[in-house]
Amino acid sequence: MGDMRFLPKLFLALLLMLAQAGLHPAGAAEAIYQVTQTGIPVVEITAQFETRPDGYWMRSVSRAVGIGRLFAPHEIRSEVEGAWRAEGVAPRRFQAEGNWRGDARRTVMLYREGMPQPLELEPPEGATNEPVPLPARRGAIDGLSAFALMSRTVTQTGRCDLTGPIFDGRRRLDWSSRTIGSVRITHAGKEIESLQCGLESRLIAGVRIGDDPARATQPRPAMAWLAKVDPRLPPIPIRVEFPSTIFGTMRMELQRIK
Repeated sequence: MGDMRFLPKLFLALLLMLAQAGLHPAGAAEAIYQVTQTGIPVVEITAQFETRPDGYWMRSVSRAVGIGRLFAPHEIRSEVEGAWRAEGVAPRRFQAEGNWRGDARRTVMLYREGMPQPLELEPPEGATNEPVPLPARRGAIDGLSAFALMSRTVTQTGRCDLTGPIFDGRRRLDWSSRTIGSVRITHAGKEIESLQCGLESRLIAGVRIGDDPARATQPRPAMAWLAKVDPRLPPIPIRVEFPSTIFGTMRMELQRIK
């Protein structure tokens, strides 16, 4: 199977996860995604979204399914809460927790004047990845906030032309999104209008210890189709495709909304 460590980089996306059940906003919608490789299900992602005039909230759970449990067993839960700004988004708190291939993971970050500040890291900084220099972190947001910004930009402009830095507590990436155009695609048995966007992410700092830096820092392309499929939500990805690191294409597709 492809190296699914790159799935969060490409859709960072798209989603991650954690919070007390009592914090679930009453107006949040829940979307269920399935990730397949050459048609075989390998990951399921459940995401919840809420946008307000002053900010946004997101939470999701990603878990390996089927043969994905053999190659990249994991269950990751994450949550972010932040505010809208004229220039984009301002995350306030990001938290991710779970396990990856049997190893416990936990990240808690607060944001102060444009600087993400890790409060908790398990494993500790430097144990699994090369440390990210402080200057490289300034101005970076988490992957969920990048997704919220993309959805808001599509709502306001009808386009998805964005670039920016992402820091997840261990890795610093550059990401970008560019508008390709409006296309009709088949979803849930019918044709719908969508906005096709080209995505790319590139690891800048925080290479995993033992990985080949040249390979780890190669650009990772993807293609996303966004559409407004629920009145409670802004346009969200209904399909994302990206090449596997071994063979074939991986696809993440919206299954249903609750």
